[in-house]
Amino acid sequence: MKALQGVEGRVEWGQYPTPTCDVGEIRIRVAAAGLNRADLLQRAGLYSPPPGASEVLGLECAGVISEVGAGCDWKVGDRVCALLSGGGMAEEVVVDARHALPVPDGLTLHEAAVLPEVYATAWLNLFQLAGLKPGQKVLLHAGASGVGSAAIQLCKAFGSPSWVSVGSAERLTYCESLGAQGGVLRGEEQLQALRDFAPFDVILDPVGGSYAALNQELLAVDGRWVNIGLLGGRQAELDLAVILGKRIQLIGSTLRNRDEQFKADLLRDLQQFVWPLFSEGRLKPQLQQAFELQHAEAAFAALASNQVNGKLVLVIDPALV
Repeated sequence: MKALQGVEGRVEWGQYPTPTCDVGEIRIRVAAAGLNRADLLQRAGLYSPPPGASEVLGLECAGVISEVGAGCDWKVGDRVCALLSGGGMAEEVVVDARHALPVPDGLTLHEAAVLPEVYATAWLNLFQLAGLKPGQKVLLHAGASGVGSAAIQLCKAFGSPSWVSVGSAERLTYCESLGAQGGVLRGEEQLQALRDFAPFDVILDPVGGSYAALNQELLAVDGRWVNIGLLGGRQAELDLAVILGKRIQLIGSTLRNRDEQFKADLLRDLQQFVWPLFSEGRLKPQLQQAFELQHAEAAFAALASNQVNGKLVLVIDPALV
């Protein structure tokens, strides 16, 4: 089969061994794959796949099942999207059957391809790890990102007001259109204005080091600070007296290297609590642009620009829609 791989800071569409479909697995003919920041890092040689995972790029995809291993409830021809540890940017991918979800009613395969990674990340970190409850206030750094746009919608759907930090006034307007109460622009002076909305019960932070001091100041007593990225560096100085005095919980979280059962349980929760909201129109995929395969480098450049509102997809098979 053909697949997209990161080679010395660029992407290359080439031959790759076709995976076998074993017990408990399904083979998906891929229509489209969502782009994520992890793909940028892997392309640059900065983020290796977990042991045993495919070296092909792509942490999520959508398509049509072409083969079903023993012990699976899926059928050939079912339209699905899937959460992956790698391998989504290929003509086909084999995945644990428990890591696939049905395409929500009314959505295209391109739209479905941008759902698994960001909604799994937002649900895991806000509702499972941080234990977010209705009425509790949330701060979402990088609010216009794929995870941020999913998190805003989930907060609104489950009754928790959210605020954001973003890079431009246009992106703040975008976040407010999804349900954010308000927010500030990125920059030291502007970020200080978040004090006007504090204290927050939960902060979801992909930035890390450069926001650490601000986060501990903005959190409420018994606040939860979930760090999911290091865009602002890996080093930070913390005032432990503030951490103790406010009883702050600092939670480091990743998803890609979680075990198969953990992901299966997470996807089961998504199907039960989140997926029905797409059919009801309360959640909407935020697909900004779809790129044809020959424009893969342009897609990666667009993501790297940090100007994307929501998500991008790479179209693998244009015959599938």
